[in-house]
Amino acid sequence: MTYIEEYYQFLLKNPDKASHKILITYKKLVKDIYNSKQVSFFNEITEENEIHEYIFDEKKGNRPIEFIEKFCKHSKGKWAGKPVILELWQKAFIQALFGFVDKETGLRKYKKGILLVGRKNGKSTLDAGLGNYMLTSAGECGAEIYSVATKKDQAKVVWEEAKRMIKKSPVLAKRIRTLVNGLFFDKTESFFKALASDSNSLDGLNAFFVIADEIHAWKDKNLLDVTYDSMSAREEPLYLETSTMGTIRESVFDNEYEYASSIIDGYQEIEGGITDETVLAIIYELDNQNEWQDEKKWYKANPRTWNN
Repeated sequence: MTYIEEYYQFLLKNPDKASHKILITYKKLVKDIYNSKQVSFFNEITEENEIHEYIFDEKKGNRPIEFIEKFCKHSKGKWAGKPVILELWQKAFIQALFGFVDKETGLRKYKKGILLVGRKNGKSTLDAGLGNYMLTSAGECGAEIYSVATKKDQAKVVWEEAKRMIKKSPVLAKRIRTLVNGLFFDKTESFFKALASDSNSLDGLNAFFVIADEIHAWKDKNLLDVTYDSMSAREEPLYLETSTMGTIRESVFDNEYEYASSIIDGYQEIEGGITDETVLAIIYELDNQNEWQDEKKWYKANPRTWNN
């Protein structure tokens, strides 16, 4: 059984712990595992409409999971130096993000992931682990990996976690140079850097993997547009937005939340829903405001607690 299926079965057996959006999303993903999907989209490079058939490749979906659990180490507290063991919800998300591929070319279907989840759910650990995987093991030469935020300090949160992971891992520490300005994997001439909106190096980016961290605090849509457009020359790029829920209205977060919600509505053919098979939207939230008073329902926004 795949992690996606295992997680969906868990949701069905624990209705208090499953929000409507998460249930709908994973029901769709399970269906896609067994039913190849034809998707039509406009190729910006060739400037032509194309039809691609996507299948599920469990082996490819598991590669980043296996990398993180084998090579990445915790860097803080009582778990420092011990292997990162991903939780089921994290494995299901990663497996879906990386496992659906073009039947003909083997290239990933999803070009963008949106993960919205409560605080203290291991978001930075997941981001950092994926950053190190994309830096060293995704098969991309000259890969440019960026942790991006509006402020440099925030952009460095994920990057610093990735750096500490490397230093705690004997295997990674031998292969990756950790400098003040970046992490460098010389074998493929690739690097991983932190980038903020006030950076002088926003022009000329050729990103392979971008981690847009805590978009709930972003007011600068230009930063999102510039970094996303910087992937256009890559054959198999990935843009990952991760955030807790925000309070800044009419901002980047609102736009991305509404778009992600519309994608999920599209799975149910709800009026106003849209179809975008290039984006994987995962939203952990309460189904209504009154649920905050019921401790059993807190799980819906905080999947990390499900295993406790």
